[in-house]
Amino acid sequence: MDSIEPERVSQRDPDEELTLNTRVVNKIGERNVRSTNLPQKSIRFVKDLVTTLVEEKWRYALLVFVSSYVGSWVLFAGLWYILSYAHGDLLEQNPTTGERMGDGVMPCVQGATTFPGFLLFSMETQISTGYGEKVPTEECPESFGLLTIQLIVGLLIDGAILGVVYAKLVRPPQKISEMKFSKRAVICQRDGKLCFVFRICDRKWQHAIETKVTAVMLESRRTAEGELVEKHESYLKLENDGRLVLLWPVTACHVIDRDSPLYDLSAEELLKRKLEIVVTITGGTMTTGQINQARTSYVPSEICWGHRFRNMVEYDSRKQSFVAVNERMHDIEPVDTPLCSARQLNILKKRLQDKDVKEANLSGATVNVSSNSAL
Repeated sequence: MDSIEPERVSQRDPDEELTLNTRVVNKIGERNVRSTNLPQKSIRFVKDLVTTLVEEKWRYALLVFVSSYVGSWVLFAGLWYILSYAHGDLLEQNPTTGERMGDGVMPCVQGATTFPGFLLFSMETQISTGYGEKVPTEECPESFGLLTIQLIVGLLIDGAILGVVYAKLVRPPQKISEMKFSKRAVICQRDGKLCFVFRICDRKWQHAIETKVTAVMLESRRTAEGELVEKHESYLKLENDGRLVLLWPVTACHVIDRDSPLYDLSAEELLKRKLEIVVTITGGTMTTGQINQARTSYVPSEICWGHRFRNMVEYDSRKQSFVAVNERMHDIEPVDTPLCSARQLNILKKRLQDKDVKEANLSGATVNVSSNSAL
């Protein structure tokens, strides 16, 4: 028995290294997938504006918020200006009598005669609780409808911005912590069986409720009819059906048995295969109960055959509590592991068992013959 050192991965040629590192999901959980030639792509984002704002960066969301406020102020300032112009409020007073030359005895908006003045009046109407020198009057019936519409639009903008800001604040971070998953996965023996093992750590308890871990292998496969299935999905069954209690950093284990897609994979084949194992953790946070999801992936260059993770949980009798040493999150150590596949290992074990049974039977038969001769 022997183990493969991680340095053997660097012996591959650059072209093969580039191919194996072309992954679907990168280490921080982002999809390496780009959609092209989508019809009406920009319109799709506008139609679902709320989701677009929630997913966009803060600077773009703030730009949209400011633009919506400024745009509504300017728009209604223009409407108030047009209403006052139609009422004749912008005409100069009669130089002889000093009376108004427009309709009515008073203007629609008292104290506003220029567009900047109407802009200030529009801002006061939408964001303040009262008026100053610029106030609407009962002279124009149209002003009541325009005032009502502006107040409703202002409330809608405030409510939409409040909802988007709250959604952005409580949503999980887009980039997971580097301490969430181990940088490398290992293949070693547990109870005489080859196992694919990786480590998970949830320090902020973002997945503490109904924690579920899944692992799926992505690899191109050609069917019997000659069809090439790009990135065929093969699920890896984890122990306890992927249900974990993340009280401390734990290891998730997939036993490589007859139902495993890694059953025929040996240490040498691992270095040649163009596969990717995507790991996903799903759970709810204890603060808001919101379901969060984080993922990462492992390519053959990040799977160390013949290694196991070092223990990182210790009991401190002075503090009377368990202590997780985060510095050991990614530490692995070599261990004797067969380099053959799980299928070959099972065949060898069966042969040894059959050989032991035959030897036991021969020994029993020899004892019986000796006893009969003595009689």
